[in-house]
Amino acid sequence: MSGVSGKAPSLVLVALLCVFRANLAPAQQILPPERVPPSFAADALFAARVRSLILPHTEPALGRYAVGREVLERLLKQLPAGSAKFAWELRIATDAGNVFSSPDGTIFVDQGLAHILGSHTGLWAAALSHEISHVMRRDWARRYLFQKLLEEGGASQIVLGDVGGIAGSWVDSRDSAGRLARFCQAMELEADAEGLMLMARAGFHPDFVPALYHVFQAQPGRFDGKFLDSSHPRWDDRDDRLQKVYAAAGKEYDRLWPDRYASPGGNAPIVVHAGLPSARSGIGQLQVLVPLHCQNLSGSVEVVLRLSGTDTDFPPELRQFTGCTSNRTLITFSLPNSQVFRGRARVQGEISVLDDSGAVLTRALAPLAVH
Repeated sequence: MSGVSGKAPSLVLVALLCVFRANLAPAQQILPPERVPPSFAADALFAARVRSLILPHTEPALGRYAVGREVLERLLKQLPAGSAKFAWELRIATDAGNVFSSPDGTIFVDQGLAHILGSHTGLWAAALSHEISHVMRRDWARRYLFQKLLEEGGASQIVLGDVGGIAGSWVDSRDSAGRLARFCQAMELEADAEGLMLMARAGFHPDFVPALYHVFQAQPGRFDGKFLDSSHPRWDDRDDRLQKVYAAAGKEYDRLWPDRYASPGGNAPIVVHAGLPSARSGIGQLQVLVPLHCQNLSGSVEVVLRLSGTDTDFPPELRQFTGCTSNRTLITFSLPNSQVFRGRARVQGEISVLDDSGAVLTRALAPLAVH
């Protein structure tokens, strides 16, 4: 690994994104259809610049990261013959802050994030399949072409392809920045959709995608629900709009891998959705209610509640086990001395849900309104 400051890859990538439109292939033919013209080569030039500038701050996916490379190779075996034109490679980057792909097929994974993925093949598959889809769809080129059309006042209507019922179209919008953001969000949803099907074919259950999101969400101060910027839909929106694709990918997985435990990704992961906690005041006590929805849970999970913003002598945390057996399980914590909450503007509640090994499945932080 290079001894250069860890911020370098992130800063280099941002700088490249800013100059991509201005400096590459201004004479290329610009056309509005979904498919990128065969003669278009600006994304290849951009990939060469990305590689030369970021590569010194990365290392190959070997040793403790080898599981990521193995998962990548398994996913690539499901691609059509045309994928061979890309120079597929997985690189671990210092403080890149995310997972991102270059148009040539190089996928960069933040070192801290790679550490979180660890030896979990299904989580690696969820992260890598999305980036593979971006590369196969040539989304860097599609963004370039769309942005140039906006700048030149091009076609009055541009429609993205329909993947699993997801499509987007915009007509004569005055807000070019908004149109570009919506275009990029639609591309993200398309990459999600194709990535889910790729995972299913390769033997990784689609539920590893929401499990990956919750793992990110559980890392304080590192990842948020938008996964980097406004060009990415919020994860709640993704879940809502991808329901049909989740169902289709799940059916394909079950058809190809009827014995889940024997699949490359193993059994489907535990996925826990923790709703916003609420509080209600009673006589001499406060009740904090936490709604949970669990998938693929055969045992129990532990729910941990921490409160802050008060001057009380409440214990630092309260714990409760649940089998989470209903579609909407409600966990109730009862605490004494609820009077101290009255008149306070905010009481912060942190909810963590742990599996039977103590690993955090999801974490949520929300203010509590006492009724």
